[in-house]
Amino acid sequence: MTYYLINIIFILFLIYFLRTNRHGLHMFQLEHYYKDRYIKWMKENSKEIFNIKKIILLLISSIIFLVRYETIGIVLTVLTYILLNFTIHRRKEKKAFIITKRVKRQFITYGILIVLLGMLVNIFKDSFAIIVLNCFAMVSYIFVYIVAFINTPIETFINNKFCKNATKKIKSIPEFTVVGITGSYGKTSTKYIVNTILSQKYNTLMTPESYNTTMGVVKTINDNLKPIHQLFVCEMGAKYIGDIKEICDIVHPNIGIVTAIGPQHLDTFKSVENVAKTKLELVDSLPDDTGLAFVNWEDENIRKAKISKNVVKYGLNKNADYYADNIQITEKGSNFNVVMPNGKKINVKTKLLGNLNVLNIVVGVAIADKLGLSEEQIKMGVKFIKPVEHRLELRPNPNGSIIIDDSYNSNNRGAKMALEVLGSFKGRQRILITPGIVELGDKSYEINKELGFEATKHSDFIILVGEKQAGPMLDGLKEAKYPKSKTMVAKNLDEAIKKMYELMDSNTVVLLENDLPDNYL
Repeated sequence: MTYYLINIIFILFLIYFLRTNRHGLHMFQLEHYYKDRYIKWMKENSKEIFNIKKIILLLISSIIFLVRYETIGIVLTVLTYILLNFTIHRRKEKKAFIITKRVKRQFITYGILIVLLGMLVNIFKDSFAIIVLNCFAMVSYIFVYIVAFINTPIETFINNKFCKNATKKIKSIPEFTVVGITGSYGKTSTKYIVNTILSQKYNTLMTPESYNTTMGVVKTINDNLKPIHQLFVCEMGAKYIGDIKEICDIVHPNIGIVTAIGPQHLDTFKSVENVAKTKLELVDSLPDDTGLAFVNWEDENIRKAKISKNVVKYGLNKNADYYADNIQITEKGSNFNVVMPNGKKINVKTKLLGNLNVLNIVVGVAIADKLGLSEEQIKMGVKFIKPVEHRLELRPNPNGSIIIDDSYNSNNRGAKMALEVLGSFKGRQRILITPGIVELGDKSYEINKELGFEATKHSDFIILVGEKQAGPMLDGLKEAKYPKSKTMVAKNLDEAIKKMYELMDSNTVVLLENDLPDNYL
């Protein structure tokens, strides 16, 4: 086989290989660079990844080479790669692929592998080389895992170095307070609320957006922490036992908030008991004498937990140390009292909607009270709180219709509270758009069916997004005898939004509940 022919085939292979691996790298990034989660994603999308038509075409051309029909094999191989490159479908990405330093290191490893592969192809220049390329093309997504595995030692070294720098930086600031926040839901909203209130007295830093992994926290500290900061509000997320402890060992929190313990990320935690164990790693890390653990006393799983540290309970009833009463929620916002342990009441007003946000504000007020903020500082802080983007965010339209954007992420309790907010808009046409809830493990069917049943109480029209996701919720709708004429299953969000506009008028309110990322739809 000539030099030119072998390299034409290699270039066509390389175009296909790099395009599929770019998609694979994006999914790996969305899975937070967990190799086991990437393998799980491949299994769940095996029909797309190991496309049978693609494999048959590549097998046929390989077999033709094996039986020594080289000319036919070359023609068929070239045509196959041209076809694959023209038919490969790249979806519109909801969350863009970010070229981080880690991704750049992966690119370097890819470059080395590609150079080695090109050298081998040009050394052999025969049918065997083409067969090898075809085999690699059949399993191209696996190379994302291979590259991640090769890079593991260097990534571990770099991460450890960053973690040590972050720990040293925190210890260098005297009289520094760290407020850690974890929970199955409500972490990010609580973080913004607590930070806004405490910033009325202290110079605060918080983890931005949804930076709640170990390296997200470390990056925030290394890039943004300054000697002038007095307090760090740190969101802590987890998908595995030990994740919270890992963050706590770096930041050493003085105050901890546990917002909820529930059936979230059960695909990795396997049980609610493991969720509880992990979330309470934050409480376990607090100083024995001066640490304060603020816990949501509305949460049944928290009430069951054995918490030995200095506990401050917050909630919506008198069983808590700090609680809300006289709650009044309208489409313009919420007005309520926060009752303190001494019986004193502080009346606060906010633009935020729903009992979940009321609960989050109560814990913000409780911490502010413990840290010495005045009543006026607390009231001003609550007034300044802005809705967190995509979390029960009210978006009025010029024609009078309203969109409640709760599309960032969804959980069982939060979704039900969002439905209650939707149901509170009496006298309006209420539309729900949702793909349901993910990462629930064995409880996925049960919880989504229950969510579908609950949705029928608060919605006049329900649009379910994603045919793979819709089954359990549809069963919930059927059990509630919800009219089929008031239900639609959309292939994707674009189709759902198109239907929404067909139904929408000036008297409509729409709840967007959860918006699955690229690795689910």
